Amino acid sequence: MNHAFIANGLLAFLLLVMPLWGWLDMRRLKRLDSAQARIRSYSVGIATTWLLALICLAVFPFATLWQAPPGFAERLGLEHIPSGMLPGMLVAFGAGLFAPVLMARKRPEQIARQLDPIRAMLPTDRTQGWLFVLVCLTAGICEEWIYRGFLLNWLMVGWPDANAWLLLVIAVLLFGVAHIYQGFAGVVMTSFLGLIFTLLHLAIGNLALSMLLHALIDLRILLLLKATADHVHAES
Repeated sequence: MNHAFIANGLLAFLLLVMPLWGWLDMRRLKRLDSAQARIRSYSVGIATTWLLALICLAVFPFATLWQAPPGFAERLGLEHIPSGMLPGMLVAFGAGLFAPVLMARKRPEQIARQLDPIRAMLPTDRTQGWLFVLVCLTAGICEEWIYRGFLLNWLMVGWPDANAWLLLVIAVLLFGVAHIYQGFAGVVMTSFLGLIFTLLHLAIGNLALSMLLHALIDLRILLLLKATADHVHAES
């Protein structure tokens, strides 16, 4: 099968199917509000995301997906990334990562409101919790593989003469819109995170760091959920 056909099919899936699928799945979870529905959602999501990641290998070899697209940083005008930029980005990212966890201890009601848009998909018992860990790890690995590995490379192949910043914005927005089930604020936040992940990917030259940080951000939800739950128990 032609590589371009597979790549364009995957691109269409990311653009059209992923946002609708997530939105419909969230509606179903809100309607059913059951452990069985969440476990089914987790299982289907994990299997589908890994399948999409494997399909990427039908388009590009492993090394191409893993490494930053050759020449992309230069086209963005970032060929000389300052040596102090990466540590500074990591410090800022770490502060943003753990600040909400600390805030959850002091202002759990505020964090609880922030979790409300995705509460229907959050685990409510230990079994769901462990499966949710797999969801977070899958998202951290496979979404970076798909949106930073496959998508950036394919956009460069498909539109070699396009402005690099335009291609970057397209990739970031596709990543954000895939999270439309989180509401408008969720789309904005995930688009911003997608931009940070992309810059980190370009800065170090591979997906290792963006995968790690992506997984940690998603796993952080469990800490926030526990902090708000502890607050509810303390008040009751």
